[in-house]
Amino acid sequence: MDPGTHRAVRQQDGATHPLWDGVHQLEDGSTVTVRDGVAVPTEDMYRTWRGSGPPAPVYAERWCTQLVRKTCGFDDACDTGAACLQARSLRADAQRERRELGLTRGLDAGADAPTASAERCRLALAEPGFPACESLAAGAAGRCRALVRRVCGEDDACADSQACDAARQLLALETEERLAAADPTAPSGTGHQCMEAMHNDFFTPCTP
Repeated sequence: MDPGTHRAVRQQDGATHPLWDGVHQLEDGSTVTVRDGVAVPTEDMYRTWRGSGPPAPVYAERWCTQLVRKTCGFDDACDTGAACLQARSLRADAQRERRELGLTRGLDAGADAPTASAERCRLALAEPGFPACESLAAGAAGRCRALVRRVCGEDDACADSQACDAARQLLALETEERLAAADPTAPSGTGHQCMEAMHNDFFTPCTP
């Protein structure tokens, strides 16, 4: 895999050929997924290419930032939606409360200072009134979405299966990791688990 372009190729008999789309097993027993000729990075690849692991969850305690990212989308695809607008309003309230808290205490309240609005954002992350923007499932980072489609079916025909329930739990965890990460498109631990689960007999394709 080229570290710059992530293009996947196979070298044989002195010739180089691009790898076709699909899942390929490497000599060490690991697998790599190729989409449109580009390798889907695993955590090990990411560490090798970037010299470090995935970005730290810099927004782990910034509930309002997470809420805005969830409802508005990483690309602001849902920025005109009611949930997005309400989330932005809550974030503005939290920022104002932090400033006031700093003035009252004579200290720098900081970006993570607890406020009433920040707590409201934390609770809202789990409320149905603040649905996730559809764009969160798009792009290379939404690896668990493919697993959900595989085991639950395109029309949720196998939604009652244990495998579907487990896949949906992995998808929820992956989304949480992406919301908290500096780079939502970077590989996550749960995303890597979903890639491996595609080859696990428990997560068999939906056959209604």
